[in-house]
Amino acid sequence: MALSSASEHMRKCLLMIPLFLGSASLAIDDPIDRWAKAVGGREKVAAIKSIYREATLEFGGFQGTIKVWHTTDGKYRKEEQIATFSVIEVFDGVNGTVQRGAEPPRPMTEAELALTSSRRFANSNAMFFVFFPERRRGSVAVESNDSIVFKPEGGIEWRVMLDPQTSLPKTMVHKEGDRTITVTFNSYETVDGIKFENEIHRSAGDPSRSSIIRFTKTVINPPIDASLFLIRTQAGSDRTVKPIP
Repeated sequence: MALSSASEHMRKCLLMIPLFLGSASLAIDDPIDRWAKAVGGREKVAAIKSIYREATLEFGGFQGTIKVWHTTDGKYRKEEQIATFSVIEVFDGVNGTVQRGAEPPRPMTEAELALTSSRRFANSNAMFFVFFPERRRGSVAVESNDSIVFKPEGGIEWRVMLDPQTSLPKTMVHKEGDRTITVTFNSYETVDGIKFENEIHRSAGDPSRSSIIRFTKTVINPPIDASLFLIRTQAGSDRTVKPIP
């Protein structure tokens, strides 16, 4: 009787082993954990409060530059210049303002705000939304071992595909109106122990609207003043244009 009981106990233990190994495998293969480890680890990413980046831009045969400031709580400022076209966008986490060329600054439209609410987490900035559930407002879903979908509250959906070899983002896809935008990450660089993309190709399905961005400078935790998220007038006065509440 004792032998029979021992045999039954052993059988149950053996049945549990595949279940345990399966659970461990699922935990190891979690794409968000793999992504976080690949970029340098959650602890290093958590220490980032702000980022400043500069890049060159190629679009439609023209050359340009981009300067962008991001905070990990979702504020940003972008200054883009290509040929004779220039644009400044600022977002304070709630409201946005845009200025194109010499036109006066104006509040973003509802459609622009929806894009902006998601663009602030574009490219490497996605890790600030995806890695830290206690910070984010919105949703994150794991589709497969290499696919993650996230959507900031009030924004649009992003689909991140990880490279199965490196566990770093290979592509990020989102919709802008009826256009599907695919960003392909061609190469990475390491700055202060964190991996950032240093060349990306942005495609909208039309070759004439594709662009190549090469980052030339990345500064982690630069000083950020609140006035950065306001647009000053071209006249050079101290007057600023604040987003409409």
